[in-house]
Amino acid sequence: MNRVLMIVCLVVSLTMVLCGFAPGQSQSAKPSTPKAASPKVEDQVVQLERDWLATDAKGDVAGLRRIIADEFIGNSPDGHVLSKSDIVPQGGGPGGFAGATPGATSVRVFGDTAVLMGSIKTAAAPQPKDMRVTLVCQKRPQGWQMIAAHLAPGAPEE
Repeated sequence: MNRVLMIVCLVVSLTMVLCGFAPGQSQSAKPSTPKAASPKVEDQVVQLERDWLATDAKGDVAGLRRIIADEFIGNSPDGHVLSKSDIVPQGGGPGGFAGATPGATSVRVFGDTAVLMGSIKTAAAPQPKDMRVTLVCQKRPQGWQMIAAHLAPGAPEE
C-alpha cells in the first residue's frame, strides 16, 4: 500500500512540475493576453520610419529633431558620413526625402534597440530610385529615436 501511495504522490508531483504549478501559486482561468492598446515594438519602429519620411517631406524641423537622436550618425548613398544636422533641413522646406515612400521592411528587436532593414522609393527627378535603408533605433524616455542609418543605392532596374 505504501508503495502505491508513493507512486501516486510522485506522479502528482511530477505532473504539477511539468504543468508549471507550484503549491501556493494560484492560476487564473483566463490566459494572459497582451495589452491591446500597445502596438508591437516592430510596428512602432516601422511607424518611426514612416514618421521620419512624412516629417522630412513637410520640412517639419521640430518633428525631425524629436525623431532623430542628437548623437545620430549615418552613411549617405554616396558614402559620406552624416550627422543629425546634415539630415534636418535648415531652411524649413522639404528635406531630401520629400515624396519618398517606404517599401518592404524587416525589423529585429534587441532589448531597447531595434534594427530596421528595408527599401525606400525616392521621388527623385527625372526618375524615382530605389534605395536600401538600415535604421538603428533606440527606445528612450521620449519614445523611439533613430540613432544610426545606412543608405545605399538599391539594385539596378533590369
